[in-house]
Amino acid sequence: MNNVKIPIFEIPNLSKGIFLTRPNRFVSEIKYKNEIKLGHIHDPGRLKELLIKGKEVLFTDSRGKLDYYVKAVKHQNEWILIDTALHSKIALRVFPHLPEISNVKEIRKEVQFGKSRIDFVLDGVPLEVKGVTLVKEDLALFPDAPTERGTRHVQEIIANNGILLFLVFRKASKFKPNFETDPKFFNKLSEARKKKVPIYVVQLSFDGITIYYHNKIPLAEF
Repeated sequence: MNNVKIPIFEIPNLSKGIFLTRPNRFVSEIKYKNEIKLGHIHDPGRLKELLIKGKEVLFTDSRGKLDYYVKAVKHQNEWILIDTALHSKIALRVFPHLPEISNVKEIRKEVQFGKSRIDFVLDGVPLEVKGVTLVKEDLALFPDAPTERGTRHVQEIIANNGILLFLVFRKASKFKPNFETDPKFFNKLSEARKKKVPIYVVQLSFDGITIYYHNKIPLAEF
């Protein structure tokens, strides 16, 4: 991660607790002020190396059925964002820092293409956003769980001459699709690359209050 550090926005009203367990994909048990309550996890990934008993988490009060809404987990002295609902909001603030798309005049959100709903359409060009929380040996990897939906999104982007944007929420120097976890996604992203689909990968960080944009990072060989 280089020295460029541009604040994007802050997440207000955060509290700090201790992660205990993850009873199912979207529910966690959190200890806060000597009480154990349930928190919503808005991330369908496995997050196995992040959500470990005893890890610190940041959360807000929930407006839903559960007590809390988990925003980030602390891992190796980094706060890692694990709220996928923030991805579109973050992407909107990243666009001005990408020269290739910084002069867009019309932005539409959540537009249907084929069997998929794509995150954005920028001046008629579809753009899909994915968040990356898995890093191994300085290499950012996506996905961390099989994703038929993600593979379908990439296919729609290929078919409609679109753009892919990966948001990396941990320190990493390069990015590649995760063949070990999802060979189909790996092959589809490889196809996108061969067909010259623009694939932007950006480095972000979170200090527990503010989300920062750092820079674009390159693709590894795949």
